[in-house]
Amino acid sequence: MPVTVDSERRRDIRTPIDRAAKLRCVQTGKYYTAVTQDLSAGGAMLEVHHPSLLVSGQQVEIGIAWSNRQMLLARDELIPGMVTRSLGLGGKQHVAIQFQTRQMRLMTA
Repeated sequence: MPVTVDSERRRDIRTPIDRAAKLRCVQTGKYYTAVTQDLSAGGAMLEVHHPSLLVSGQQVEIGIAWSNRQMLLARDELIPGMVTRSLGLGGKQHVAIQFQTRQMRLMTA
């Protein structure tokens, strides 16, 4: 059966966006530097600059620097989410995150 637009499983439109980000693994408390690849109200794709893979189902928090001057992000600015897939690639990984709640404010930032 061919894939059609009607069978698209994503509920929100993804927007390509390249912003500095940080990702915090809730289980270990470790922070990782990242860059956003795309973003929607329901989730994000990140390139994480660390070789060890985060795994599906892992709880994370994400912070996105919306301007070049925004170097530090407060803990209360982090968005809770869950890893839905992860793929290692050359000492980095691409990680798909589903936000716990839809983030409409991100799409207007």
